Amino acid sequence: MVYFSEKFGFAAMHKLWNDELSESRNFEVFGKCANPAGHGHNYVVEVTIKKPTGIETFRIGEFERIVDDELIKTLDHKNLNAEVAAFGKINPTVENIAFFAWNKLVGKFGEAVLHCVTVWETDKTYCSYYGR
Repeated sequence: MVYFSEKFGFAAMHKLWNDELSESRNFEVFGKCANPAGHGHNYVVEVTIKKPTGIETFRIGEFERIVDDELIKTLDHKNLNAEVAAFGKINPTVENIAFFAWNKLVGKFGEAVLHCVTVWETDKTYCSYYGR
């Protein structure tokens, strides 16, 4: 089995908030991500696929186009809470963004299989999702 990974970037803003919590508790739980005006990140997404050796139908250009069309264009320069329907009712945490990315990409790579999606919110904060 061969594993292939590539990193992609997108800039987006979000706000993390739970209406059932007080303002002070929201700031305790979510820190600066609870800013009422929201705030932005330069996210990095690493997409890893796996395929058996010897399959010559894999094309890097096609891989990049799929990730760009299915994921990056959906998230780049967006207010995740307001402009991405999936985050209308759930907080766009790094975990939820990784899960969202997986669901946008799974099954899109032909004979290659999605293995992992890792989303970096900052240089030190990231989440990897390997499917169910």
